Amino acid sequence: MRRTTRRELLTLGGAAALTAMIPAAHGQTLEQLRQRGVLGGGAEARPLRIGVIAPAKTGLSTVATSINDYVGEAARMGAVLGEALVGEQISVAGMKLELLHANVPIPTAAERAVRRMVETGNLCALIGGIGDGQAATIAKICESASLPFFNVGESADATRGAGCGRYTFHIEASAAMFLDAMASMGAAQNRRRWFILHENSDNGRALQARAIKAIAKHGAGGQVVGTAAVEREAPVYYNEFNQVQRANADIIMLLTYSVDQIAILAQLENSTLQTPVITFPDPISQTRDYLATVRELAPKYNPRTRVSTWESTLTEHGAKAFNETYMQRWAEPVDPTGWASFASMKMIFQAVEATQSTAGPDLVRYFERQDVTFDIGKGPGVNFRPWDHQLRQPLYAVDIDQNSEWIRIDWTTWVALGKAKGEVQPGASTAGQNLTQRLDLFGDGPTDTTCRLPA
Repeated sequence: MRRTTRRELLTLGGAAALTAMIPAAHGQTLEQLRQRGVLGGGAEARPLRIGVIAPAKTGLSTVATSINDYVGEAARMGAVLGEALVGEQISVAGMKLELLHANVPIPTAAERAVRRMVETGNLCALIGGIGDGQAATIAKICESASLPFFNVGESADATRGAGCGRYTFHIEASAAMFLDAMASMGAAQNRRRWFILHENSDNGRALQARAIKAIAKHGAGGQVVGTAAVEREAPVYYNEFNQVQRANADIIMLLTYSVDQIAILAQLENSTLQTPVITFPDPISQTRDYLATVRELAPKYNPRTRVSTWESTLTEHGAKAFNETYMQRWAEPVDPTGWASFASMKMIFQAVEATQSTAGPDLVRYFERQDVTFDIGKGPGVNFRPWDHQLRQPLYAVDIDQNSEWIRIDWTTWVALGKAKGEVQPGASTAGQNLTQRLDLFGDGPTDTTCRLPA
């Protein structure tokens, strides 16, 4: 099908609403920026360059890297949509928004691409972090270059802990936030006896340790009755299923790699175990393609409700306008990385307008301000936590339709696969707390983190 042009895109009803969501910060206007020389005019117009580092669908990827192509492509599409909408706003004052893309299937490719962009691109900010190890690689280079980096694909708490950086901002929810939400969701289902199944790796053990804390905080009196570690790509899991049964668990918290989750759920389908499962969400396991695969292979055992950072059926706070515009542009549902990269573009635009600068240190100081919030489709109170630069944001419960039709060439059937149930509510008490305090209930607080941001 023919792709919509930028001009055509901006005539869509949803696009008009989205443009209205891009705010003028603190009374500053694009015309003022132009007059002060921050934004150029006429022949002297200066480009505002933003880099997007992500895997992409090329047909040449190996099996090990191609699974990230889906979420990487979504990130690229979200950024292109942001380029159209934000670029139109900036062009009014004579500044040209330029989006630089690099296809990076592995961390070494990400390192080469980022160094090349930093050295030659005159960047304002960079968006990426999809795929194992990429966020840490990109963050290190951006820190040295004083370049704001927006992580849209890595949830590992290590990137928000001792390895944190002043110039890194996390749009993707942290593992701690996801685990707290999972514990809250299980508690709401009256599940109290948890069995944790995790990968036998440093990251798997870190997830297990943090999951125990999540259950203690949000599990409404729940307890961990057993744990088991499995190797990545293990062929069978029946020994672990027997452990679950002996522990008399009433819920399994599944923290393994997303591909292994499919194998585990499919084997549970053919076992005698009846214990329900709640699965850890990563960018891959939140996609419609993944959800459809799991539903097909485990029709009885696939989780009926999942945790997600974004959902195609959200409607409040401008989400409907964004979702409709994205899907009209690309004829695909909105995967979370698509929303995250679009949101990053909007936040960068807001910071440039407010600070009248494209310099990294100026933008970082703006992103760190606690009196600043961002209108990115998630309601009020959304900004960055000062202790680790994690975005404060609600997470969503998504119900999976077990009976809807799935037709690969009809994207409307993809959307029908899931439906936003609402925000996941904390299992811990929110009495007497303001909005910021409630949003901070999910994830590590200032006394929990090992992050020490440089001044």
